[in-house]
Amino acid sequence: MELPHGLIEDILEKLPVKSLLRFKSVSTQWKSKIESAYFKKKQLLYSQLQDPDILITNRFEGEDKEHVTRMFTIGSSDLIKLPNVCPVPMPIPLENKKSSICYTYSVCGCDGMICYYNYYTCIYLVNPNTRWLRSVPQAGHQEAALKVMNKMGTWTEDNDGILCNLGFGKDKFTGRYKLVWLYNSFEFTLSNTTVCEVYDFNNTNTWRYVTASPVRIFDEQAPVHLDGSLYWFTDEYITDTKVLSFDIHTEKFHMIAEAPFFEVGEKEIIMCTLNNRLCVSQKEWPKQEIWSLNNSDMTWEKIYSLDLQTDYDWFTDYLPPPCTYSPDVVPCAIPVAVLKNKKKTLVLYYPRAKNPNLLMYDPESRSYDLCFVRDYIVHSCESSFSCFPSLMSIV
Repeated sequence: MELPHGLIEDILEKLPVKSLLRFKSVSTQWKSKIESAYFKKKQLLYSQLQDPDILITNRFEGEDKEHVTRMFTIGSSDLIKLPNVCPVPMPIPLENKKSSICYTYSVCGCDGMICYYNYYTCIYLVNPNTRWLRSVPQAGHQEAALKVMNKMGTWTEDNDGILCNLGFGKDKFTGRYKLVWLYNSFEFTLSNTTVCEVYDFNNTNTWRYVTASPVRIFDEQAPVHLDGSLYWFTDEYITDTKVLSFDIHTEKFHMIAEAPFFEVGEKEIIMCTLNNRLCVSQKEWPKQEIWSLNNSDMTWEKIYSLDLQTDYDWFTDYLPPPCTYSPDVVPCAIPVAVLKNKKKTLVLYYPRAKNPNLLMYDPESRSYDLCFVRDYIVHSCESSFSCFPSLMSIV
């Protein structure tokens, strides 16, 4: 019996990406439909109404030095290997042979695609569900950072200032995707405060410089993408830390709000998105509070308060003798997602803890549940974020 065309489409958009990839073999008509831009957008919109997958990225310490992304779905776990794409061996040797650069990766994501990049050599876009892959030319920041490292001749903690994080987002009016690299200029002996490079897909496919921010950014925090904009903290050593936004459509910077922190100093701060709202968090022992920005009046609302001291066992690998509570051994929790289908349970990630690794926090009972246990050797480039399965790619 033939089903109506619209009904078939409604059924297909609700299926897992893995099934849709197989169903492209059913007929030429189904293949054309599943590969169409219209269907990909429709499938993504439905996916975003469900609970996201949690991606944990890490390089396994094996003989092959493989770079691996583990995709964790609530209830099950699958291992997804990203292509070992960069031809440069690890570590990257410096020209003067005195030292080498740790060959680490960072990751950012948008619409089910992830940007998988090294600070010095390469940038790749990957859809972990479809295995689609695209390379991006080296940015000016990467070339400059490598030159600075070669000039210094060795790796020290002072070099951390050149390890800025890349932003990946979408113009909500045109649908075009862009990469944005905003970094402080002091480390590169430039006269301006910051430098901003933009890579525009579906247009020139080249890196170009745009008017940058007049204030320094806190470059240890990766930029966050939400609703057509990227967000950074201003430099943490400024008295009043603010939130800086970059409109991907107009390519203009704006100071949108002051962070709800009484002090910043050396304390750990986090920026993320939860329930399609911009959120910030700060660990100030013995609490870690999470705030959400109300876009209507640009005010902050406290949505979670974690008691790090009471729940000490969940946040550390062991109790240091003589079993005293020490703020230094408790990592700052990274909010990853709020699960719609589990009473607004908050998923938290702890990058410096060996076990547990990923937790679910129930705000009603103020209780925790172990969500994921790491079964591999930890590497410094590990990160975690939410991702909605999609068929999206960039031509």
